[in-house]
Amino acid sequence: MAAIDLTRLDRQIDHLAALYHDPAAFQAELHTIFSFYHRYSHRKQKETISKTFMRNYDMPDKVLPHIEARLKPLSLQHPQEALALADQLWKDEYYESRELATTLVGNLPISHQEQALAIIEGWMQAPLDRAVADAIIVNASRRIIIEAPASWKSLILKLLDSGKVQQQKMGLLSLAAMIPNSHTDELPGFLSIVRDYLVSPEPAFDKYLQLVIEALSKKTQQETAYLLRAVISDSHDARIGRRIRHYLEFFDEPAKSRILAAIKNQVILPIPQTNKKRPCFCRAFFQVWLL
Repeated sequence: MAAIDLTRLDRQIDHLAALYHDPAAFQAELHTIFSFYHRYSHRKQKETISKTFMRNYDMPDKVLPHIEARLKPLSLQHPQEALALADQLWKDEYYESRELATTLVGNLPISHQEQALAIIEGWMQAPLDRAVADAIIVNASRRIIIEAPASWKSLILKLLDSGKVQQQKMGLLSLAAMIPNSHTDELPGFLSIVRDYLVSPEPAFDKYLQLVIEALSKKTQQETAYLLRAVISDSHDARIGRRIRHYLEFFDEPAKSRILAAIKNQVILPIPQTNKKRPCFCRAFFQVWLL
Protein backbone atom coordinates (compact mmCIF):
# COMPACT_ATOMS: atom_id res chain seq x y z
CA MET A 1 0.00 0.00 0.00
CA ALA A 2 1.22 3.48 -0.80
CA ALA A 3 1.34 6.09 1.96
CA ILE A 4 -1.39 8.69 1.86
CA ASP A 5 -0.18 11.79 0.08
CA LEU A 6 -3.14 14.12 -0.43
CA THR A 7 -1.39 16.05 -3.19
CA ARG A 8 -0.90 12.85 -5.16
CA LEU A 9 -4.43 11.67 -4.36
CA ASP A 10 -5.79 14.99 -5.64
CA ARG A 11 -3.92 14.52 -8.92
CA GLN A 12 -5.34 11.02 -9.24
CA ILE A 13 -8.85 12.34 -8.62
CA ASP A 14 -8.38 15.14 -11.16
CA HIS A 15 -7.45 12.53 -13.75
CA LEU A 16 -10.49 10.47 -12.72
CA ALA A 17 -12.82 13.48 -13.01
CA ALA A 18 -11.56 14.20 -16.52
CA LEU A 19 -13.11 10.87 -17.59
CA TYR A 20 -16.64 11.95 -16.56
CA HIS A 21 -17.91 11.66 -20.13
CA ASP A 22 -16.90 7.95 -20.36
CA PRO A 23 -18.52 5.89 -17.56
CA ALA A 24 -16.61 2.68 -18.35
CA ALA A 25 -13.24 4.45 -18.38
CA PHE A 26 -14.19 6.31 -15.20
CA GLN A 27 -15.04 3.02 -13.49
CA ALA A 28 -11.77 1.41 -14.56
CA GLU A 29 -9.72 4.38 -13.35
CA LEU A 30 -11.61 4.41 -10.05
CA HIS A 31 -10.57 0.81 -9.44
CA THR A 32 -7.00 1.73 -10.30
CA ILE A 33 -7.08 4.31 -7.50
CA PHE A 34 -8.77 1.91 -5.08
CA SER A 35 -6.17 -0.75 -5.86
CA PHE A 36 -3.36 1.75 -5.36
CA TYR A 37 -4.49 2.41 -1.78
CA HIS A 38 -5.67 -1.10 -0.95
CA ARG A 39 -3.71 -2.55 1.98
CA TYR A 40 -2.86 -5.96 0.54
CA SER A 41 -0.75 -7.07 3.50
CA HIS A 42 -3.02 -5.60 6.17
CA ARG A 43 -4.72 -8.13 8.43
CA LYS A 44 -7.88 -7.01 10.15
CA GLN A 45 -8.46 -8.11 13.71
CA LYS A 46 -10.63 -11.20 13.96
CA GLU A 47 -13.25 -9.38 16.04
CA THR A 48 -13.60 -6.64 13.45
CA ILE A 49 -16.92 -6.94 11.63
CA SER A 50 -17.08 -5.59 8.10
CA LYS A 51 -19.92 -3.15 7.52
CA THR A 52 -20.75 -4.79 4.19
CA PHE A 53 -21.06 -8.27 2.73
CA MET A 54 -20.13 -7.00 -0.73
CA ARG A 55 -16.60 -7.21 -2.04
CA ASN A 56 -14.68 -4.23 -0.73
CA TYR A 57 -11.27 -2.66 -0.55
CA ASP A 58 -9.21 -2.31 2.62
CA MET A 59 -8.19 1.34 2.28
CA PRO A 60 -7.32 4.03 4.83
CA ASP A 61 -10.54 5.67 6.02
CA LYS A 62 -9.82 9.07 4.45
CA VAL A 63 -9.46 7.88 0.83
CA LEU A 64 -13.09 7.36 -0.20
CA PRO A 65 -14.48 10.45 1.61
CA HIS A 66 -11.77 12.56 -0.03
CA ILE A 67 -12.69 11.21 -3.47
CA GLU A 68 -16.37 11.89 -2.82
CA ALA A 69 -15.72 15.45 -1.65
CA ARG A 70 -13.44 16.28 -4.59
CA LEU A 71 -15.98 14.94 -7.10
CA LYS A 72 -18.86 17.03 -5.73
CA PRO A 73 -18.48 19.73 -8.43
CA LEU A 74 -18.85 17.01 -11.07
CA SER A 75 -22.48 16.39 -10.13
CA LEU A 76 -23.24 20.11 -10.02
CA GLN A 77 -21.54 21.03 -13.29
CA HIS A 78 -22.35 17.89 -15.32
CA PRO A 79 -25.53 16.40 -13.81
CA GLN A 80 -26.49 14.22 -16.78
CA GLU A 81 -23.04 12.73 -16.98
CA ALA A 82 -23.04 12.20 -13.19
CA LEU A 83 -26.29 10.25 -13.51
CA ALA A 84 -24.71 8.04 -16.17
CA LEU A 85 -21.67 7.50 -13.94
CA ALA A 86 -23.89 6.59 -10.99
CA ASP A 87 -25.73 4.07 -13.15
CA GLN A 88 -22.43 2.52 -14.26
CA LEU A 89 -20.98 2.36 -10.74
CA TRP A 90 -24.17 0.84 -9.35
CA LYS A 91 -23.55 -2.25 -11.47
CA ASP A 92 -20.12 -2.66 -9.84
CA GLU A 93 -19.53 -5.61 -7.51
CA TYR A 94 -17.54 -3.51 -5.02
CA TYR A 95 -19.14 -1.62 -2.15
CA GLU A 96 -16.99 1.51 -2.59
CA SER A 97 -18.20 1.98 -6.16
CA ARG A 98 -21.82 1.80 -5.05
CA GLU A 99 -21.23 4.25 -2.23
CA LEU A 100 -19.69 6.70 -4.68
CA ALA A 101 -22.74 6.24 -6.93
CA THR A 102 -25.02 7.32 -4.06
CA THR A 103 -22.84 10.36 -3.38
CA LEU A 104 -22.92 11.45 -7.02
CA VAL A 105 -26.72 11.34 -6.96
CA GLY A 106 -26.86 13.15 -3.62
CA ASN A 107 -24.81 16.05 -4.99
CA LEU A 108 -27.00 16.63 -8.06
CA PRO A 109 -28.58 20.10 -8.30
CA ILE A 110 -32.14 20.21 -7.02
CA SER A 111 -33.34 20.88 -10.58
CA HIS A 112 -32.63 17.17 -11.18
CA GLN A 113 -34.54 15.91 -8.16
CA GLU A 114 -37.06 13.92 -10.23
CA GLN A 115 -34.27 11.99 -11.92
CA ALA A 116 -32.51 11.51 -8.58
CA LEU A 117 -35.68 10.20 -6.93
CA ALA A 118 -36.33 7.87 -9.86
CA ILE A 119 -32.86 6.33 -9.66
CA ILE A 120 -33.12 6.00 -5.87
CA GLU A 121 -36.48 4.27 -6.17
CA GLY A 122 -35.05 1.95 -8.81
CA TRP A 123 -32.13 1.04 -6.57
CA MET A 124 -34.51 0.15 -3.75
CA GLN A 125 -36.43 -2.39 -5.84
CA ALA A 126 -33.98 -5.25 -5.31
CA PRO A 127 -32.55 -6.78 -2.10
CA LEU A 128 -29.69 -4.66 -0.80
CA ASP A 129 -26.71 -5.07 1.46
CA ARG A 130 -27.55 -3.05 4.62
CA ALA A 131 -24.53 -0.80 4.20
CA VAL A 132 -25.61 -0.01 0.63
CA ALA A 133 -29.17 0.72 1.75
CA ASP A 134 -27.84 3.09 4.41
CA ALA A 135 -25.65 4.81 1.83
CA ILE A 136 -28.67 5.41 -0.40
CA ILE A 137 -30.71 6.87 2.44
CA VAL A 138 -27.92 9.04 3.86
CA ASN A 139 -26.00 10.05 0.74
CA ALA A 140 -28.33 9.95 -2.26
CA SER A 141 -31.08 11.89 -0.48
CA ARG A 142 -28.81 14.58 1.00
CA ARG A 143 -29.71 17.56 -1.19
CA ILE A 144 -33.37 16.55 -1.61
CA ILE A 145 -33.92 16.33 2.16
CA ILE A 146 -32.53 19.84 2.60
CA GLU A 147 -34.06 21.60 -0.42
CA ALA A 148 -37.18 19.52 -1.21
CA PRO A 149 -38.10 17.54 1.93
CA ALA A 150 -41.69 16.99 0.77
CA SER A 151 -40.39 15.11 -2.26
CA TRP A 152 -38.37 12.78 -0.01
CA LYS A 153 -41.42 12.18 2.19
CA SER A 154 -43.46 11.37 -0.89
CA LEU A 155 -40.96 8.71 -1.94
CA ILE A 156 -40.93 7.15 1.54
CA LEU A 157 -44.71 7.00 1.58
CA LYS A 158 -44.76 5.55 -1.92
CA LEU A 159 -42.44 2.78 -0.77
CA LEU A 160 -44.55 2.09 2.32
CA ASP A 161 -47.72 1.99 0.22
CA SER A 162 -46.24 -0.23 -2.50
CA GLY A 163 -47.51 -3.53 -1.09
CA LYS A 164 -44.10 -5.03 -1.97
CA VAL A 165 -42.03 -6.30 0.96
CA GLN A 166 -38.63 -5.13 -0.35
CA GLN A 167 -39.83 -1.60 -0.99
CA GLN A 168 -41.72 -1.46 2.29
CA LYS A 169 -38.58 -2.51 4.16
CA MET A 170 -36.70 0.34 2.50
CA GLY A 171 -39.56 2.67 3.40
CA LEU A 172 -39.27 1.68 7.07
CA LEU A 173 -35.50 2.09 7.01
CA SER A 174 -35.86 5.54 5.46
CA LEU A 175 -38.55 6.49 7.96
CA ALA A 176 -36.33 5.48 10.88
CA ALA A 177 -33.56 7.71 9.52
CA MET A 178 -35.92 10.67 9.08
CA ILE A 179 -37.57 10.60 12.52
CA PRO A 180 -34.69 12.05 14.61
CA ASN A 181 -34.74 15.34 12.66
CA SER A 182 -38.51 15.54 12.20
CA HIS A 183 -40.88 18.11 13.70
CA THR A 184 -43.17 17.17 16.57
CA ASP A 185 -46.26 17.83 14.46
CA GLU A 186 -45.17 14.97 12.17
CA LEU A 187 -45.15 12.39 14.96
CA PRO A 188 -48.87 11.50 14.82
CA GLY A 189 -48.40 10.55 11.18
CA PHE A 190 -45.41 8.37 11.99
CA LEU A 191 -47.29 6.64 14.80
CA SER A 192 -50.25 5.96 12.52
CA ILE A 193 -47.98 4.37 9.91
CA VAL A 194 -46.24 2.24 12.52
CA ARG A 195 -49.51 0.90 13.90
CA ASP A 196 -50.30 -0.90 10.64
CA TYR A 197 -46.87 -2.52 10.59
CA LEU A 198 -47.06 -3.60 14.22
CA VAL A 199 -50.08 -5.79 13.45
CA SER A 200 -48.70 -7.11 10.16
CA PRO A 201 -48.06 -10.89 10.09
CA GLU A 202 -45.03 -10.33 7.82
CA PRO A 203 -41.84 -11.25 9.79
CA ALA A 204 -39.58 -9.64 7.19
CA PHE A 205 -40.50 -6.22 8.58
CA ASP A 206 -39.35 -6.97 12.12
CA LYS A 207 -35.76 -5.69 12.15
CA TYR A 208 -36.72 -2.56 10.19
CA LEU A 209 -39.74 -1.86 12.33
CA GLN A 210 -37.53 -2.18 15.40
CA LEU A 211 -35.37 0.69 14.08
CA VAL A 212 -38.48 2.85 13.67
CA ILE A 213 -39.69 2.12 17.21
CA GLU A 214 -36.26 2.90 18.60
CA ALA A 215 -36.22 6.26 16.81
CA LEU A 216 -39.76 7.07 17.94
CA SER A 217 -39.04 6.13 21.54
CA LYS A 218 -36.15 8.61 21.61
CA LYS A 219 -38.31 11.30 20.06
CA THR A 220 -41.53 10.74 22.01
CA GLN A 221 -41.32 7.91 24.51
CA GLN A 222 -44.68 8.42 26.18
CA GLU A 223 -46.70 8.44 22.96
CA THR A 224 -44.77 5.48 21.53
CA ALA A 225 -45.33 3.41 24.67
CA TYR A 226 -49.03 4.30 24.58
CA LEU A 227 -49.24 3.16 20.95
CA LEU A 228 -47.64 -0.19 21.78
CA ARG A 229 -50.04 -0.79 24.66
CA ALA A 230 -53.03 0.16 22.48
CA VAL A 231 -51.92 -2.22 19.73
CA ILE A 232 -51.53 -5.05 22.23
CA SER A 233 -54.95 -4.32 23.73
CA ASP A 234 -56.61 -4.33 20.30
CA SER A 235 -54.85 -7.45 19.06
CA HIS A 236 -55.58 -11.08 19.90
CA ASP A 237 -52.47 -12.39 18.14
CA ALA A 238 -49.69 -13.68 20.41
CA ARG A 239 -47.13 -12.81 17.73
CA ILE A 240 -47.80 -9.11 18.32
CA GLY A 241 -46.87 -9.38 21.98
CA ARG A 242 -43.71 -11.33 21.11
CA ARG A 243 -42.77 -8.71 18.54
CA ILE A 244 -43.23 -5.83 20.98
CA ARG A 245 -41.15 -7.57 23.66
CA HIS A 246 -38.12 -6.85 21.50
CA TYR A 247 -38.72 -3.12 21.95
CA LEU A 248 -38.66 -3.05 25.76
CA GLU A 249 -35.00 -2.02 25.88
CA PHE A 250 -35.93 1.33 24.32
CA PHE A 251 -38.08 2.42 27.26
CA ASP A 252 -37.53 3.51 30.84
CA GLU A 253 -38.67 1.24 33.68
CA PRO A 254 -42.16 2.73 34.22
CA ALA A 255 -43.01 2.53 30.51
CA LYS A 256 -41.47 -0.93 30.23
CA SER A 257 -43.57 -2.19 33.16
CA ARG A 258 -46.79 -0.88 31.59
CA ILE A 259 -45.97 -2.50 28.23
CA LEU A 260 -45.17 -5.82 29.93
CA ALA A 261 -48.46 -5.65 31.85
CA ALA A 262 -50.32 -5.10 28.57
CA ILE A 263 -48.61 -8.14 27.04
CA LYS A 264 -49.45 -10.25 30.10
CA ASN A 265 -53.13 -9.23 29.92
CA GLN A 266 -53.45 -9.66 26.15
CA VAL A 267 -56.39 -11.86 25.20
CA ILE A 268 -55.15 -14.50 22.72
CA LEU A 269 -57.58 -16.00 20.21
CA PRO A 270 -57.00 -18.60 17.47
CA ILE A 271 -55.75 -17.06 14.23
CA PRO A 272 -57.72 -18.00 11.10
CA GLN A 273 -55.64 -19.30 8.19
CA THR A 274 -55.86 -16.51 5.62
CA ASN A 275 -53.52 -15.00 3.10
CA LYS A 276 -51.07 -12.53 4.56
CA LYS A 277 -52.06 -8.93 4.03
CA ARG A 278 -49.26 -6.45 3.82
CA PRO A 279 -49.74 -2.95 5.22
CA CYS A 280 -51.25 -0.53 2.74
CA PHE A 281 -52.18 2.97 3.70
CA CYS A 282 -54.85 5.42 2.74
CA ARG A 283 -53.58 7.87 0.13
CA ALA A 284 -55.66 10.62 1.70
CA PHE A 285 -53.68 10.18 4.90
CA PHE A 286 -50.45 10.54 2.92
CA GLN A 287 -51.56 13.86 1.55
CA VAL A 288 -52.40 15.15 5.00
CA TRP A 289 -49.01 14.07 6.34
CA LEU A 290 -47.22 15.87 3.53
CA LEU A 291 -48.87 19.20 4.26
